[in-house]
Amino acid sequence: MIPWTGMFHRNKTAELVVKKRVSPRVKVLVAAGVAAALTLAAGWFYSYGSSMAGFDRTSTDRELQALRDETRRLQGENQDLQEGLARAQRALQMDQTAYQELDHALKNSAQEIVKLREELNFYRNIISPEDKRAGLRIQNLIIEPAGGVNQFRYKLVLIQALKHERSIYGSASFEISGTQAGQDTVLKFPTPAQRPVSVNFKYFQDIEGRFELPRNFKPRQIKVVVLTSGGGQSVEETFAWPRSG
Repeated sequence: MIPWTGMFHRNKTAELVVKKRVSPRVKVLVAAGVAAALTLAAGWFYSYGSSMAGFDRTSTDRELQALRDETRRLQGENQDLQEGLARAQRALQMDQTAYQELDHALKNSAQEIVKLREELNFYRNIISPEDKRAGLRIQNLIIEPAGGVNQFRYKLVLIQALKHERSIYGSASFEISGTQAGQDTVLKFPTPAQRPVSVNFKYFQDIEGRFELPRNFKPRQIKVVVLTSGGGQSVEETFAWPRSG
C-alpha cells in the first residue's frame, strides 16, 4: 500500500497563477485611444491619398471661394440687368404713349391742314380763281348714304367767282344715270311734282337735300344743272356716283 503523502507529491504538476484584473475605465480609455489612433491614421491616409491623386484641399477651398464670389457677382449683374430691363420697358411704354399722342396730334393737324386748304381754295376760287374766269361755278358735290335702302343725302356748293356786283337767282336740278331692270335709265330730281331747288346767292351757297332712288336702280353718274333766271348764265357738270363703302 502506497502512502498518501508520497502519492500526493508525485501527482502534483500544476501551479496556481494569480492575474491582476483590469478595470472597465481602463478598457474604455484604451478603446478611445485606439479609435483616435485609427481616426488619425485614416485622416493621414486620406490626405496622403488625396495628395498622391493631385487633390489639394487649400487649392480646392480657394476655387470654391472664387466660385462663390463669381456667383455673387453674376447674381448682382443679373439683378442690375433686370432693373435695367424694367427701366427700358417703362421708358418704351412712355415712348409708345408719347408716340401715339404725337401720331394722333399729327393726324388731327393733317386733317386740319386739309380743311384749311379746302377753305382757302374755296375762298380763292370766289375772290381770285386761277383761270380768272368770272361767273357762276359748281364748286363741289357730296353724296352720302342716308341710312335707308337707296336713300342718299347730297350737298351742292355753288360759288360766284371774281365779280360780285349782283346776286345770282335760279334753280338747280339733277339727272342721275344708271341701270334699272337691266336697262339704261335717267332719273331727274326734283320731279315736276316736287318743289324746285332754289338758287339765290352773291358769293356762295350750300344746298342740301335727299335722294330716294328705286330699289332696283343702280346709279352710275349724276349731272348737276344750274339755270339762272332772266335768261342769264347757266352751268352744268357731271360727277361719278360715289362707290359705297
